[in-house]
Amino acid sequence: MKNSYIQTAVESGDPRLAKEALKEIDLLLPQTEDPNERVYLLFSKASCYGLLGDFAQAREQLNLALQEQPEDADTKLSFDFHLGLLYQHEGEYPKALETFEMLLLHYGQSLTRPEVRFLYEDIQQRRAFLSVTLERFREAVPLLTEILSFDLEQEIRSEALAKLGLCYLEMKDWAAARDYLLQARAAGGVTKNTEKTFHFYLGIAYFYTHSPREAKEQFQTCESRATEYELPLLNIYRWLATTCKLLGEVAESERYARLARPQ
Repeated sequence: MKNSYIQTAVESGDPRLAKEALKEIDLLLPQTEDPNERVYLLFSKASCYGLLGDFAQAREQLNLALQEQPEDADTKLSFDFHLGLLYQHEGEYPKALETFEMLLLHYGQSLTRPEVRFLYEDIQQRRAFLSVTLERFREAVPLLTEILSFDLEQEIRSEALAKLGLCYLEMKDWAAARDYLLQARAAGGVTKNTEKTFHFYLGIAYFYTHSPREAKEQFQTCESRATEYELPLLNIYRWLATTCKLLGEVAESERYARLARPQ
């Protein structure tokens, strides 16, 4: 039961639960002799410290876990995986991506085992999302396509589709961008992670696929929520001016063109 609580705390990403889990782990470690259980607890402890932003302590716990079973292949695999997670928590995205890619290179055969399939899928998802964050859009496309074949939670599927839409937008495949963005919305709604830019990207995709009326609707959503979404308002006005001009709405186009001028 306690291990279940610890796992829930780690998977939740909630710092408050992480603090409580650390207390449980500190109670369990002195009375735990089984090496596998100790390794599990130390890796969980590292994860909790990572969630709390104490990266020095997180690294210390990772090293302690490795010292428990330094020659065990699964322990080494978990150590490297948690190191990648730690880099990700720190915002060291290039290092995180490099670590996850190294995992596939070094442990590819081990990751084909059914009992660790979940870990392979987790690594691929992180590689896909990190590639988008680092603007490696062409590299991200096959990864995102692969993870969409996994049994994903609705929110993650929607986010993956939206990221695929962004990749195609950056690659100027406007129709594919539009289609994937619309699939993202249909898959479970726009997620919090993609909401700020979703309407802007969809507006651009509509614009370049000869759907100016739909584009205008998306850009006007951006206009009304520019502060909330932290979007560049002058840029939105420029898009609206051009879109309204295409629609033959001369007065509105001129109004937006005036608003687009720097003050």
